[in-house]
Amino acid sequence: MKMTTLSNWTQPLSTMVSLLAPNETSGENEESDLQNESWEFYIYYYGMFCLVAVVNLTGNSLVISTIIRHRQLQYCCNWFLLSLGFSDLLQGFVYPIYNLSHIEISAISEPLGAWSLCQFLLTEVLALDLGSSYHLVCITVIRYIAVVHPLKYHNYVNEKRILVCIVFIWLSTQTTIILLYTIYIPEGEYVGACRYENIFRFAHTNILFIIQLFLPVTIMTCLYIPLIRIARKQAKVIAIQECSVTRSAITSQERKSTYMVTSLLGCFAIFWTPTVIYFYASIALKGNINHYIRATVRILLFMNSAINVFVYAGRDGEFRNILKKDLKKLSSFCKCCHKSDFH
Repeated sequence: MKMTTLSNWTQPLSTMVSLLAPNETSGENEESDLQNESWEFYIYYYGMFCLVAVVNLTGNSLVISTIIRHRQLQYCCNWFLLSLGFSDLLQGFVYPIYNLSHIEISAISEPLGAWSLCQFLLTEVLALDLGSSYHLVCITVIRYIAVVHPLKYHNYVNEKRILVCIVFIWLSTQTTIILLYTIYIPEGEYVGACRYENIFRFAHTNILFIIQLFLPVTIMTCLYIPLIRIARKQAKVIAIQECSVTRSAITSQERKSTYMVTSLLGCFAIFWTPTVIYFYASIALKGNINHYIRATVRILLFMNSAINVFVYAGRDGEFRNILKKDLKKLSSFCKCCHKSDFH
């Protein structure tokens, strides 16, 4: 009876493992199957990476240049947005290089898989991701102060304090990741595969989960709940005192703010939760996970650096109008250059 009960408990676990990991019965043909699928896999993996990289580099470059060039956009909240844009732009360069080391071509994987370079790539990828998360937390704090304590806003928030916070985020995230990962020496012999899940252990993943996902989401959720509640009350009070047209505008603004909050937390959770789950599963299964799952998780994580900036910039009507004007000027300039070259 005890043996039967034990088998009943272990059967669902073995089923779940078989879904994540390749089929053990086909272990002898695993390598040949991987080679047969390699071109399809690489087209999917690096094709998606190229697409996200184009969006990342273009979008973040536009946001950075727009804020720098237009003084009316240089206010406290947008300084964090500017710093976030720089962080995500750097990620747009570093993360693809890190993933290039996974190509099973010795001319590419060997130099990029060297432990000294792997340390640098992993450190920067994790530090930039961590910094991006806490930029979002700081922007959330500013919005919370603006809504909950509007009369004290200028006492708490000014350009000097914003600059100090930005410098602190960059220094603290880099220092934290360096202490956690760069000084770490892998157990056993390093085989040259520069993948987080093949190098670091359960304790490192726990720390990453806490500082990268749990703390930021908890802080943002705790701040946004009272923020939304107060904003809704203020909007209703103002709407009662104003005409129906103004009431409609206020309701629309309130709805957009709610959508922005939902998009922010939703995107952050969608992009990071699968990554953390994958890390735990990969450590438990000793890296024996389907390569398409591994690629999809990394693509989702890379998308986080391409979309963060648009969640906030899309809410700012003034920013959108200025960006549209700049793009029209750029388009006109390109057309003039094309015509002059043609003639």
